[in-house]
Parts: sequence; C-alpha cells; structure tokens
Amino acid sequence: MGYHYVNPADIGSTDPTRPAAVIYAEDHGGGKRKPVALEWVVPDTGQPVPRAFDRDFDGPEPIPGLGEVYSLHGWIYRENPSGVFAPYNPRVHCGPCPE
Repeated sequence: MGYHYVNPADIGSTDPTRPAAVIYAEDHGGGKRKPVALEWVVPDTGQPVPRAFDRDFDGPEPIPGLGEVYSLHGWIYRENPSGVFAPYNPRVHCGPCPE
C-alpha cells in the first residue's frame, strides 16, 4: 500500500490539516518516491468511531507498535478507482513489501 512516513505527534489527530502519515509510492518511470495519499490514525481507546470529512474512519485494526487503531486514507495525490477515502488503492504498490 505504499511507504508510510509518520509524524508520531499527529497520531490521534482527526484534524484535516494534521494527518499522521504521508504515503509514498515509487514512480516506476524514474524510481523515485512520490506522495500518493494521506492517512489519519487514531488509537482505539473505546471511544466512538472517529469521523473526518463527514465520514467514519475504518477499523479498528491492529498496527504493530500501536495496537488497535482506526484509520482514514485520503488518496489526494493519486486517483483511486475504489474512491478517495477507500482504505486501499489497487494502483499503488510498494515493490517488495514484507509479508
């Protein structure tokens, strides 16, 4: 699903201007990474499902090191045929991703 560059200070934010991560994918023409999406990540503490952009976050699902979290992706740099807020983009791969 791409390479995630995370700002730990923004984990828990639902502020549209403070996503927890910027997701990059390789530009297969030049081998450089380019931004493809943003991701908001909110730890599950038993609260109601977080919302942003007038929609519920996905989850909760486990993320190693964070535990159960809710997340919301915004595919704003690369079109996603599944939708702007879909959790996965079939057009984005990170090459040799860990299993």
